[in-house]
Amino acid sequence: MSETAKFTEDILLIAREKAQSIISKAQEDVDRILNEAKSNFLREASEMIKNAETEAEAIRRRQVSEARHALKLREQEEKNKILTEVLDQTRKRASEITVDENRYLQYLTKLSVDGIQEIGLENVVLHLNAGDVKRFGGEKLNREISKQLQKPGKVEFAQQPIDTAGGVIISNTDGTIRIVNTFEQRYEALEARLLIEAGKLLFNE
Repeated sequence: MSETAKFTEDILLIAREKAQSIISKAQEDVDRILNEAKSNFLREASEMIKNAETEAEAIRRRQVSEARHALKLREQEEKNKILTEVLDQTRKRASEITVDENRYLQYLTKLSVDGIQEIGLENVVLHLNAGDVKRFGGEKLNREISKQLQKPGKVEFAQQPIDTAGGVIISNTDGTIRIVNTFEQRYEALEARLLIEAGKLLFNE
């Protein structure tokens, strides 16, 4: 082999080694890039799955919460309906006292005496509904009131009847001071307590 041929062969050998080194390095880079891409893909896929699971859990919890809230509202609506019926029946039963004239006269007398004592005046005007004016207006109710007052004053009855299921309004002579002791007022004052007591009895609340 001539020197030229040997020189050429050495150069080609070096070139092949260099090329092989470049190829090997390139393959390593490709493998590294592929491995990194695969790792990134798996990590991103894992994060996506985790986020999806988290979002799904959040949706499930929200749906459960909404369902519970809707159920609670429906339950409360049913409770309110029952309590309203109880209150209506209680109001009806309370109004039935007016049927028993003697019993109602005693109750009306008490309401009148309480109002007269509260207003603290000697001269008062009693305001009744039309039915009570016919039954008790005048001497009948006045006589019962006088029995219970230590110092009976002058009691007049208003000519204009009031719109109420029962009870009485006590006022001074010019109507500027009024004590309302009607069924509606008494019932309204007790309604909150009645609701609490009914709730305890019906729902253990």
